Amino acid sequence: MLIDKVKDNIEKKDLKVRKLNPLFKRKIYSLVSLKTKKIFSKIEVDNFVIKIAEKKSEIKKAQALRYSVFYKEKKAIPTISKKILRLDYDKVDKFADHLIVIDKNRKGIKNRIVGTYRLLRGDIGARFGGFYTSSEFDISNILSSYKHNQILELGRSCVHKDYRDGNIMNLLWKAIAEYVKLYDIKILLGCASFHGTDVMKYTNELSYLRKNFSLPDELSVKSLDPKIHPAYTEINSNINDFRTFVKLPPLIKGYLRIGGKVSHDCYVDYKFNTIDLCVILATDNIGEKYRKKYLN
Repeated sequence: MLIDKVKDNIEKKDLKVRKLNPLFKRKIYSLVSLKTKKIFSKIEVDNFVIKIAEKKSEIKKAQALRYSVFYKEKKAIPTISKKILRLDYDKVDKFADHLIVIDKNRKGIKNRIVGTYRLLRGDIGARFGGFYTSSEFDISNILSSYKHNQILELGRSCVHKDYRDGNIMNLLWKAIAEYVKLYDIKILLGCASFHGTDVMKYTNELSYLRKNFSLPDELSVKSLDPKIHPAYTEINSNINDFRTFVKLPPLIKGYLRIGGKVSHDCYVDYKFNTIDLCVILATDNIGEKYRKKYLN
């Protein structure tokens, strides 16, 4: 088989894929991925289809949704090319799987994708430049504790503004659970954010998260932010934990509910207009309620 020959040749010569010509790199990726990629069966619920994007046109529509949410709604700062194309994209998009939710009843609109999540498996990321999360956080403890093929990075999560009743995110998580089972994933990682860049605005929330949801030492993650943000304080006894939890961004709350933990410190992404935390979730630690809901 041609695929086997290419793979064997790569292993024998111990080529560094990161140093290869980008065009050649993509060709090798497409050949090797045929050997490692598994079939993800689409899920249909009522008028919604949840699937992995199979065409370039589907990926571009997911990127268009991301642009409308991140740049138009949340005021991230686009590059000139992104502004012209009205797409959110980066190098990770070329190698990741793009989970999409399509509303079949969305008539008269070219883009029927109403939700998306980007999934990057560790074995793929290791070949082509690593995780997006690694640009903001030192995740060496995670990489030394798990094999590459046991790790899945979740990123670029967004839902169209007309569909934010929780249903689309629930469908995305059902699909992620199927993906986790398909590839036998042991650890999920990614960035979850507060809106804006004023860290001091979220002193109570960040301090609450550090006190109650910090990662254990053996899986600790260090922020690569060059600036130290003095937002963390000892939790005031008068602060109501429930009220603080309710004020957290929906995505962060979702990760915490199913057993996620967060980095000790944050990273301020000025171009994306976000204050990021690294979230880590060991699939073995998912609570029984959500295990029954998603993983059974």
